[in-house]
Amino acid sequence: MNRGPASWLQRMMVTTALTTATFAGGAAFAQSSPTPASTAQAEPAPAAAGDAADDNAQTQEGEIVVTASRTATNGLQAPTPTQVVGAEVISKQGATTVMEVLNQNPAFKATRSPGANATNTSSPAQATADLRALGGQRTLVLVNQSRVVPFAPASNLGVPTTTDLNLFPTLMIERVDVVTGGASALYGSDAVSGVVNIVMKKKYQGVEVTAQAGVSQLGDYGTRRIGFIAGTSFNGDRGHIVLSGDYSDNDGVGDIYTRDWGRDEYMIVSNGQRTIPGTPGFGQPAFILAKNVHNNLGAGGVIISSIPGLTNMTFNPDGSIRPFQRGSISGGSTMIGGEGGSIITGTALVPKVERETAYGSIYYDFSDSLTGYIEGGYSRSVGILDGVPIRLSSQVIRRDNPFIPAQVLALLPATTQSFNISRIGIDIGINRYEITNETPHGTVGLQGKLGGTWKWDAHVSYGINYYSSATFNNPVTAKLAYAIDAVRDSSGNIVCRGVRDGVAAAAGCQPLNLFGEGNTTAAARNYIWGEGLAKVKYDQFTTAANIVGEPFSTWAGPVSVAFGGEYRRETEKLTADAVGANNGFLTAGNAVPYAGAFNVKEGYVEATVPLAKDLPALHNLSVNGAFRYADYSTVGGQTAWKAGAVWEPVDGLIFRVARSRDIRAPAINELYSPGSNVTNAVTMVVDGVTKSPVIPQNTSMGNPHVGPEFSKTFTVGAAYRGRGALSGLGFSVDYYNIKIDDAITNLSTANIASLCSAGEAYFCNLFTYGPDLSTPDPNDRVHTALNAGSLNVGAFAQKGIDMTLTYGTSLGFLGEGGRGSIAASGTYVLHALVDSGTGAAPIDRAGENGWANLGAIPHFRGNLSTTLGTNAWELTLQTIFISKGVQDVTYNTLPSNTINDNRVPAVTYFNLYGKIFAGENKKFEFFWAVNNLFDKDPPPTPYIILNGPVNGQYYDKVGRAFMFGARARF
Repeated sequence: MNRGPASWLQRMMVTTALTTATFAGGAAFAQSSPTPASTAQAEPAPAAAGDAADDNAQTQEGEIVVTASRTATNGLQAPTPTQVVGAEVISKQGATTVMEVLNQNPAFKATRSPGANATNTSSPAQATADLRALGGQRTLVLVNQSRVVPFAPASNLGVPTTTDLNLFPTLMIERVDVVTGGASALYGSDAVSGVVNIVMKKKYQGVEVTAQAGVSQLGDYGTRRIGFIAGTSFNGDRGHIVLSGDYSDNDGVGDIYTRDWGRDEYMIVSNGQRTIPGTPGFGQPAFILAKNVHNNLGAGGVIISSIPGLTNMTFNPDGSIRPFQRGSISGGSTMIGGEGGSIITGTALVPKVERETAYGSIYYDFSDSLTGYIEGGYSRSVGILDGVPIRLSSQVIRRDNPFIPAQVLALLPATTQSFNISRIGIDIGINRYEITNETPHGTVGLQGKLGGTWKWDAHVSYGINYYSSATFNNPVTAKLAYAIDAVRDSSGNIVCRGVRDGVAAAAGCQPLNLFGEGNTTAAARNYIWGEGLAKVKYDQFTTAANIVGEPFSTWAGPVSVAFGGEYRRETEKLTADAVGANNGFLTAGNAVPYAGAFNVKEGYVEATVPLAKDLPALHNLSVNGAFRYADYSTVGGQTAWKAGAVWEPVDGLIFRVARSRDIRAPAINELYSPGSNVTNAVTMVVDGVTKSPVIPQNTSMGNPHVGPEFSKTFTVGAAYRGRGALSGLGFSVDYYNIKIDDAITNLSTANIASLCSAGEAYFCNLFTYGPDLSTPDPNDRVHTALNAGSLNVGAFAQKGIDMTLTYGTSLGFLGEGGRGSIAASGTYVLHALVDSGTGAAPIDRAGENGWANLGAIPHFRGNLSTTLGTNAWELTLQTIFISKGVQDVTYNTLPSNTINDNRVPAVTYFNLYGKIFAGENKKFEFFWAVNNLFDKDPPPTPYIILNGPVNGQYYDKVGRAFMFGARARF
């Protein structure tokens, strides 16, 4: 095979041959993050012919690397669809993490990324790959086909255990393969929705330095980055060393009032007045999407008790009272109109993020048949998020509280010993979260030849994830209660009741005045605030070996076989400060300590068997199969398998089909997390009688008996790369059908109680019971506590179609090296069924553009990119499209679940970016980008629980932003 450099057009068509979603030398992905988006990249370097069928499947050493198969000799032989992202795509957009590129792919959802969800207090800087919107824990991330240590935050089941894509400096990445079908038979647990394999550079000659900076048109979202890659060979080209480092930081974006669309204050309000005659909300829908939605808690406090002359009175800064200007419709903690501001005033739209990454490798050929290598790196990311103020929906104030204004005491009935107020403490301060994630990791391995076609490789890898969550200005629940309960001591001084009465736990308490904005003292604020610190150490040890070769041939060609084994051990230990360990913080920051571990021993075999070649009816036909057995210390023996076939009836056109059974073993937190307790009333039927005691309940704990998830995936599709007059044309279309059973989930208390009341004995057994002392019969029972861990009761099913179309050609009239390319890609989701395990019918979340529910996904996302260029410049216009949808597919399905406007309009974004080359062999490169060229506002897609106005998983929250950078090669 000619290994000379291929022309840019031929290299572009390599990807067409290899991938389901065909991209011209890279990827044309839909954008869902505020960073500049990428497009199809026509390789600008002049070159000569190469083998287009195999070229993109080669490493720099010339060996075959096909992520979707260990036995395929090129991408066409792999029946499982694969998408390829080239290094040039990452380079073009100046991406600081590979996440920024992957989340532009219509098959991915930016579930956890800095721009997606600024309420992610446990991991604001996290970068997670989430294929098919089924959760990042169901997408396996590999580096050079090997596992890397995952990211495990200090959260009791609140955040999945996944690989953090911050680990890898993008300058070191050769390409990224995305297997969009199940691959557990090849790679083990977690490869349910697919695999992301990051292929790192193994050879590099010279030094390349990149520097860039950016800013939004409003002057925020400032970004800075500097990185390098350097490499050389030694000892007669037998050894190769490559090093890369990258530093970047981002100033983030302030709260909603920094944006014109944010100042509209859109939110969904729960209409608690819809059944009350004479109220503004009577007869209206149960939920209302509206502008000018404010908090109804009151910045100065609002009396909510029913007291003549005092109900709905608020406090001015001087302590005087006046009627609170309540909005037209009020529900929960928000209202439409009225005084005050949004309930998320002060909460950042995008957190501040700082990243440092380094990666290196040494490969050395001891002989023609033996190569040894060491590779690994270190990463550190820090995410800083401005969170929320104190929110008190119903705070008891005793009559003897000396801060109560005289005007209120005069109207307070003599028999009233206390009353309740609501209060939002924006003036008291916004809590802040600083999350640090550090990960050293490394691999030592050998690879070689056994003679003939047989090759082998073996490696040992070890990595540690150090996670720390520091919280500041975080109210301590017990201290807040002591501080609010103020009295006068014998000397007439205002003190905390606990201090006056000698309560040891109240020592140091400073009284807090909630009556009127701005009346708290610095001493009181410093007393109620706590600084929490939770840490996790998660380590992963892996050793694996693989052998691949061709034991014999059939009439149609050689049979390829691969087999191997792997041992993996993972441990996790969470520690926390005394307050957080006892769930003592008012908002976030609580983490109950625990430790856990598991190990797994597994082996696999795969074979590719050609059945026909150059026959009139069959032409080229091959079948592929794989089987894996894994013995887990936690869930015992598990099996996974895959079977598929590839048919090329005519040159350039292939059809492929694959079926697989995949697994996901439970993560350590799903097994051993202690969860946390809350105490509330729980209504359920006990012995035929409905009872509602107030009991402690823990529904966030793990379960050491939880089993694995199982998935079945079916894919079928076709791909074409042009010949003759159609040279330069490529397209692909693939249908996928994923069904996940026994999905691990944690049900809510209400769900469990409802299932028990319906006669489900399993769920009744999750409660403990005792004698009902409210009745005279000693045999009467009542539920006394609930402890419900992770359960295998959920299910998902998603069906859809991935489509791509590319075309590239030479355009001599543009000048030397003139070229042009068009690339279109998209995913249409037919159905996205989610069964929460409550016994209710599954819900089809396809077409749900809101972000409140797991599995929600737009029907269609697409990308159209057009690139023109020469040897001196390049210009790309990218169009990103997100189809119209609804806020929540369950709205307007029941009388109790109606909404006034459930529509989410279609959105189109445009991004413009380019390059200018200078110097001999393009030694210098200047690149720039204008993201969200026409400053398109995001549509209102609020989440009623987190009170966020926009689904940042799909829509840009930054607005028009600019980036400029320079790159020099030596």
